[in-house]
Amino acid sequence: MAKKLNRLTARQVDTLKVGNHPDGGNLYLRVKDTGARSWVFRYKSGGKGKVDGKVTELGIGSRNERTLVQARELAGKMRTAMADGRDPRTLVRVKRDPTAKTFKDCALELIESKRSGWRNAKHAQQWENT
Repeated sequence: MAKKLNRLTARQVDTLKVGNHPDGGNLYLRVKDTGARSWVFRYKSGGKGKVDGKVTELGIGSRNERTLVQARELAGKMRTAMADGRDPRTLVRVKRDPTAKTFKDCALELIESKRSGWRNAKHAQQWENT
């Protein structure tokens, strides 16, 4: 017998108590004691056809960011990716903006801006090392 999909209703998503609640198809709603609600995709990692992989839980967004319908659509895409032998994490990874400054860039700019106020080069070296 096939596993049932779409077990949760929109009302249940808003009213369920603390715990992990399955919607089917590897999609779970996690409710924390703080009341925070988030979507989790659980799957066995290890590649196509491997059953010895460990269970991986991948957060796919909070209830406020993603509706039940959106979470189901994303979970469906993730199941398809797994069936094709791809890693489902690639669907939710945030693409880094290549023009965005990194922490290192910002730190070096700060050090350069303060360098003229330091009495000796040792101070700059200390900042660069930390």
